[in-house]
Amino acid sequence: MTVTALIVVASSSGLRWTLIVAGASTAWFLLALAVIHIGSGRSWDAARRAHIATFGWGNWI
Repeated sequence: MTVTALIVVASSSGLRWTLIVAGASTAWFLLALAVIHIGSGRSWDAARRAHIATFGWGNWI
């Protein structure tokens, strides 16, 4: 879903906004990963949970 959103942004707004949206998504993932990793301490579980927190919103669309 995130890739689809980036394609839509790229086709309608251009490369600049696509990079901004991609950067925001990456920053959100890294922030979620850091917070979850500090809380749980398990790296693979933290990565899975951060992925769900960042990219799992597509399940509800």
